[in-house]
Amino acid sequence: YAQTFALQVKNDQITYLNDDRGNRILDFSTCGYKSSEQDIPSVRNVVFVPWKAGDNTARIQRAIDYVASLTPDASGFRGAVLLDQGEFSLSGSIRISASGIVLRGTDKEKTILLKKGVDRGALIYMEGVDDLNVQDTLKVLSHYVPVNARTLEVASGVSLKKGDRVMVTRPSGKEWIASLGCDIFGGGISALGWKEGDMDLTWDRTVCEVNGNQVTLDAPLTVALDANYGTSSLLTYQWNGRIHDCGVENMTLISDYDKRYPKDEDHCWTGISIEDAENCWVRLVNFKHFAGSAVIVQRTGSKITVEDCISKEPVSEIGGMRRCTFHTLGQQTLFQRCYSEQGIHDFAAGYCAAGPNAFVQCDSYESLGFSGSIDAWACGLLFDVVNIDGHNLTFKNLGQDKNGAGWNTANSLFWQCTAAEIECYAPAKDAMNRAYGCWAQFSGDGEWAQSNNHVQPRSIFYAQLGERLNKECAERARILPRNTSATSYGTR
Repeated sequence: YAQTFALQVKNDQITYLNDDRGNRILDFSTCGYKSSEQDIPSVRNVVFVPWKAGDNTARIQRAIDYVASLTPDASGFRGAVLLDQGEFSLSGSIRISASGIVLRGTDKEKTILLKKGVDRGALIYMEGVDDLNVQDTLKVLSHYVPVNARTLEVASGVSLKKGDRVMVTRPSGKEWIASLGCDIFGGGISALGWKEGDMDLTWDRTVCEVNGNQVTLDAPLTVALDANYGTSSLLTYQWNGRIHDCGVENMTLISDYDKRYPKDEDHCWTGISIEDAENCWVRLVNFKHFAGSAVIVQRTGSKITVEDCISKEPVSEIGGMRRCTFHTLGQQTLFQRCYSEQGIHDFAAGYCAAGPNAFVQCDSYESLGFSGSIDAWACGLLFDVVNIDGHNLTFKNLGQDKNGAGWNTANSLFWQCTAAEIECYAPAKDAMNRAYGCWAQFSGDGEWAQSNNHVQPRSIFYAQLGERLNKECAERARILPRNTSATSYGTR
């Protein structure tokens, strides 16, 4: 390759090349529970719920509420509710609304929660209280903060200290929108174009260090802050109602539906919805017959890991906002080793998901639509060893689609992925999208390297995590080996 790429690997060491303004490929490794710095814990069981015929909604909820009344241990955990083997019929939803609670099945295949009825909500809600309280707003003084930077200069930074929780907000003004060509998408009609303030990004971070007016954050920003397009802000906050250290694991969730209508939609749409929560997880869960998402991380979800989950046989119409199987609107979400069948958007990020968000070693079968960002400006996405069967992986300007989504992402990376087609376009020089070592039909003016080839390291997420933590992460990564010998028909 004659051109210089933004990343080079030599002796398993990655070197990142900055552009002339200091932008570089993102470090995605802070995604996941506790920023992927520790393993998901095995929390002790404190209540056992035996199987019983009839409606089990109140019984399971009582057990969860009992655990919520216990005092958390030194690690912040109250304990786990262990469900017996058997099919537990539910007429209503289950709610985890206090920190430190785990809902666990005895056997992944034999502990089944079956949601009956015509309610279209979620089977399980893992959600706290939206009582976010902004205490102070400081202007960002830095003229330009490049992609992947963690340090910025703020007015009167002395009031900040290590451990403070902050939000960094980047405005979306008219000039910036026009520079991306998102004010009008065509037809001379601006109704669906982006409007001022619509695409503000807000990153949720923790202060690591304060040095005079310089503040260093715990995770990078996924888009450059450019004072030419407006002044960004840093907000200090308290959020007492947000929950943390909760999990759902080792069970099967099923939505009942009217068998007379194979595309019935009057039934449970979502398996697990996570909101007003951080440092939580879903693992080893099977999902069947949901119309919307197996797991959705809402905008107020952060540092969530969803791993080793399987979604099959969704039941819905084909079209609209259905079958967004593993879906995040939040930030620092890690979906790994997840499998989805017949999704419309199997692995998806939604409107203004601030990122970074990572999909690592995920596979789909019989996809009915593209994976990637499925709405406007979900930045800092990583698709790492992701295989989409029969459809596309997409980073591009969606134009008027999805009610005027426009540019769906920036500063995102496809690494060692396969799909029917990989669309990788870039909105701007300092908002580059990239595809490295991918196999597909290709389109786009993003940065491409080693197409139809294999690249090392096998997983960039785990290479970045290993580098950041200065330790070997292969055991946690469990990256499956692939035959990488050179052949022109190796993937068919």
